Amino acid sequence: MFTQISPSKRSIMVVVLLSLVGQYSLVPYLAAQEPAAVGLELVIPDGTEFVVITTEEITSKTATEGDPLAFKVLEDVTINGHVVIARDSLVKGVVASAKKSGMLGKGGSLSIRVESVTTVDNQKLKLRSSKGREGDDKTGTTVALTVLFGPLGLLKHGKNAKIKPGTHITVYTDEEKKVRVSD
Repeated sequence: MFTQISPSKRSIMVVVLLSLVGQYSLVPYLAAQEPAAVGLELVIPDGTEFVVITTEEITSKTATEGDPLAFKVLEDVTINGHVVIARDSLVKGVVASAKKSGMLGKGGSLSIRVESVTTVDNQKLKLRSSKGREGDDKTGTTVALTVLFGPLGLLKHGKNAKIKPGTHITVYTDEEKKVRVSD
C-alpha cells in the first residue's frame, strides 16, 4: 500500500510520522511548502510624473553623443501613501546629441535623454523625457565684426550649451510596473 502512493505524498507521510515520534519538526517543512506573502503590490501607472535633478554640469564642449549621465530623484514618488521610487535614487540617462560652438559665431547645442530608474524593490523602470540647450548664437556680432575688421571678425566663436548641476527635469514613467513595497 505504501508503494502505491506518489513520491510527494510519501515524503509528506514520512515527515508526519517522524514528527509524531518526536524526531522531526513539521514547522520547517510546512514553511518551505508555502511562500510567505511579503509586502504589498502596487502599480506605477505609465505616465507617472516626477522630477529628477542633474548632479553635474553637462556641456556641449566636452559631451559626446552616447555619453552616460547620472541624475537623482528629487522627492519620494508615492502611490497610495507608499514609496515606490525613493528620493535620491540613481536615474540613468545619455547625451542624445552634442555640438560644440563653432566659428562664425555659431552656438553649440546639447540634448540629453533620461532613460531609467530603480524602484524600491530593485526593478528597472523605463522613463521618458528630454532636455535641450542651445548656446548663444553670435552670428549677428560676427557679421558686424567682419564689416568693421575684415576677415578677423570670422574668428568669433559662439557659446557652448550648458546644463548646470541641480537643474530640474520633469520625467514620466514609460511603462506600467508592479512594485512590491513593505506595509
